[in-house]
Amino acid sequence: MENRQFYCYLDHFDELTIIIPLKNYRDNNVYQMVGNDETIDLNVIQKHNIGIEVKLVCQFDAYIHPEMIYYVMDEEGFKSELYTGKIVRTDLFDNIYHYKKNDLGFTYSSDSTKFKIWTPVAKAVNLEVVSPEGKIDLLPMVYQNLGVWRLVVKGDLDTFKYRYHVLVNGKTHIVTDPYGIASNANAEYNYVINLAKTYQMQYRSSFSGQPSDAILYEMHVRDFSIDKNVNFKNPGQYLALTEEHLKTANGHPVGIDYLKHLGVTHVQLMPIFDFDGVDENDSNNIYNWGYNPRQFNVPSGWFSTDPNDPYARINELKLAIDSLHKNNISVIMDVVFNHVYDAETFPFERLVPGYAYHVDRNGINTNVSGCHNDLATHRKMIRKFIIDSVSYWVNEYRIDGFRFDLMGLIDTETMNELRQELHNIDEHLIVYGEGWKMYSSNQADRMAHMSNKTVIYTIGFFNDRFRETIKGATFFPEIKGYATGKLDETAIVKEMLLGSAHNRYMFKYATQSINYVECHDNRTFFDKCLHITEDLELIKKQQKLATAMVILSQGVPFLHSGQEFYRTKQDDENSYISGDAINFLDWTRMDNHSEDVNFIRELIHLRKSTDCFKHRSSSELDQNVEVITLQSKSIMVHLNDGIDLIIIFKPTLNKETIIIPESYQLYLSSTSDILLVDKQTYEIADIGTYIFKK
Repeated sequence: MENRQFYCYLDHFDELTIIIPLKNYRDNNVYQMVGNDETIDLNVIQKHNIGIEVKLVCQFDAYIHPEMIYYVMDEEGFKSELYTGKIVRTDLFDNIYHYKKNDLGFTYSSDSTKFKIWTPVAKAVNLEVVSPEGKIDLLPMVYQNLGVWRLVVKGDLDTFKYRYHVLVNGKTHIVTDPYGIASNANAEYNYVINLAKTYQMQYRSSFSGQPSDAILYEMHVRDFSIDKNVNFKNPGQYLALTEEHLKTANGHPVGIDYLKHLGVTHVQLMPIFDFDGVDENDSNNIYNWGYNPRQFNVPSGWFSTDPNDPYARINELKLAIDSLHKNNISVIMDVVFNHVYDAETFPFERLVPGYAYHVDRNGINTNVSGCHNDLATHRKMIRKFIIDSVSYWVNEYRIDGFRFDLMGLIDTETMNELRQELHNIDEHLIVYGEGWKMYSSNQADRMAHMSNKTVIYTIGFFNDRFRETIKGATFFPEIKGYATGKLDETAIVKEMLLGSAHNRYMFKYATQSINYVECHDNRTFFDKCLHITEDLELIKKQQKLATAMVILSQGVPFLHSGQEFYRTKQDDENSYISGDAINFLDWTRMDNHSEDVNFIRELIHLRKSTDCFKHRSSSELDQNVEVITLQSKSIMVHLNDGIDLIIIFKPTLNKETIIIPESYQLYLSSTSDILLVDKQTYEIADIGTYIFKK
């Protein structure tokens, strides 16, 4: 801070704090606030000695305009500008400056462009506009109301760069537009663009079911197409998702043809919004998964052929989504609204300091997310921003649903309102997230974690109990689960197979349960198992069993890309910056395990062909699904709705005799090691999944 006699901060609409270095403090000093052609007396109501400083809490009786400059003066004539303090975190501030219109950012026409930005506490805002020829103009904006600054610039500004110069708390900061939709590389500037000139999408999702009709397949845009053994024309980029007729060395489909062949209904794309932690001008320089939010409404330039062309990244992502829709594959967007990459440079912090984050009693940003900042999603303009953002992606890019990173750090009111808004756009949009309970205080009561029953029932949760029960402990790789040989928790396994909703075991409805044993986080299933055994054939049998349990359980099945052909990341437990050599999807493994992939493909086809895996409520489960633990600890599931099926999940290598009603025939099994002894008796000796159909 610059050398002043004292510093002052506006904490409420009738209260401010003065911080005075002890050497400058004088008892009985009188203070006044000056601004907006007023001189306002300050009444000291509290005094605190805080080390080498004195803190005075003062009250006043006047209406203050946070967009105007005020000073605090003492009787000796020393003065200090009144900075914004805790006032931004008061309910009254949130209510007064809640802007409800949907026109923040820019509104383009060929004759003029209107710019609006929300900052109730800025003392001046200037718009920097840069023409395609490089001419720079700095234009003053006008404060209107509700915290919004506005300016209309005449002429056709298509492909003009812009950003804001904002004077807040005595300093001018250069800020990108939080509502920006186009950018140059590495988020230096936003662009004005004409969305009507972008690629006009031709296809929409064909998905028209409930969440349990979906089969989710998580993938990273770069990982999916960076394998040098496949001849992608645009490796690691959006456009790779449009490339058809690609084959492995053994002639198996690759890329989008593979997704279509496998039969998944939705791909969940890991972050495709603009994120930090990479160099968009050199895509091979630094690797990152993308959980570093920078510009929430701008597609990442890291996956684009030209990150400095404002239209390229938009058009290429739209083409990729259109291509997936054309092939009957819907698109889930992985979004991160629990934290930002850089707390200091995030536009909301520069525009309204202290507003965007949770803070502790000392005013320090909390760190529950592990990223040194946690977004305060309950604040009205942060909530509005989140809902505006997801709505924009649905309306402009035809996104079909959202996976929320660390959703347990987002408040229930935001998630419930967001869910309802999306339902109004399209009732088939899917919403789910990581519902870990991360707060231990009573703040947890208002967060969207899976233990909070006030979360709307059409929001799903990653079922980590399913993962831990079937695979074994994620963070202790040597600990087994049911599919890897731990047989003493079959009662819990049964509940997992019932979507954790039988007698409301975890969820109100099975459709809330996202069933999985592997995702981008942590070790792959294959790598975990290598800590338990060196027997590769045993590992493959166990993984195939676990994947079958994911697909054939009540709830929503979720697969990690490459899980079906035993993806490995060389035992890297957290590969978020580990580069292509660790993260790439190795398509040769698909060649090596094509028979196992075909088994998973047939399971997917079976699930899609019947409603018997898609029950919602406990009463439906009671009527239509019976789960029995056999003496050998194998589990038998009898489904009698839609088609009549009996499924045996067998986790051991012990020979076992099972009796199947004569009217059932063997339909599908993960192994050929099954022997029909007589009309009803089978002997099975291998780990696997055995399906009988009436």
